[in-house]
Amino acid sequence: MVVVVMGVSGSGKSTLAAALAQALGARFVEGDDWHGPQNRAKMAAGEPLDDADRQGWLEALAGRLAQAVQRGENLVLACSALRRRYRDILRRGAPGLRLVWLDGPPVLIAQRLAARQGHYMPASLLDSQLATLEPPGPGENACRCDLRDAPGELLRQAGAFLQQPPDPPSQEPALTTFTKTILFTDTDGRARFREEPLALDEGTPQSRLSALFASGGYQLRQSPVGFRSQFHCTGAPQWVFILQGQMEIGLQGGVSRVFGPGQHFYSADHLPEGATFDPQVHGHWSRQVGPDPLVTLFVRG
Repeated sequence: MVVVVMGVSGSGKSTLAAALAQALGARFVEGDDWHGPQNRAKMAAGEPLDDADRQGWLEALAGRLAQAVQRGENLVLACSALRRRYRDILRRGAPGLRLVWLDGPPVLIAQRLAARQGHYMPASLLDSQLATLEPPGPGENACRCDLRDAPGELLRQAGAFLQQPPDPPSQEPALTTFTKTILFTDTDGRARFREEPLALDEGTPQSRLSALFASGGYQLRQSPVGFRSQFHCTGAPQWVFILQGQMEIGLQGGVSRVFGPGQHFYSADHLPEGATFDPQVHGHWSRQVGPDPLVTLFVRG
């Protein structure tokens, strides 16, 4: 079981997540501890984080959730997870994710933040967090808890929710864009992920198509259980589609992302011009995870 206790800063998610983990005999992970120095400094200065700031943090947490799933480990994560997009990133690591959302009056949360000491998140950022918050919707397997309730009551509500079977998948609306996940080389020479929408504005409403893109051939690969590469760069840009098994891509600094059957990314992490490959800075690694051999389709483009 993988659970995320979510909510704005000051809602009490860390306290509830730690208590819930103890009750379940699960591992407790504090999401705030996974923020890098730049994010911490930005928040301490009263500047709200944007999506780019959160991307690496969320990917690292998704990688930790994927490890829990792979190991069969019960885990409870305290994480703000304010937007649906952020929660979708976490679900890449744990598709069966359950959410416990702590919600309540902003004035009470502000009072709690004002009384809190020794945390880098100032009370001045509460308004930006409330503006960013997207309450969990249908199909997200979430329950709402009122943070005004006593800790024991919150623990009881969360435990009762987790004993219920998960919601069936919701009927998703027709896509109008296709999200292209890109593995690229950033300006500092390090590999990172970013998302880019591709419009599905051709074809018919029943069968939406993107524009036709040229390709330079395709190649199939099977990687046995236990396969892992060293750090390397991509020679030529290519799509990577997972046909069977699971593939984990790891970046410098410990960030990783797991892709399963039907998922994909566009690999364009090249060695910067004029640089000599440094395994402490450049490239990414890949490995097979799970019990099944990995089968991938590479399409040059």
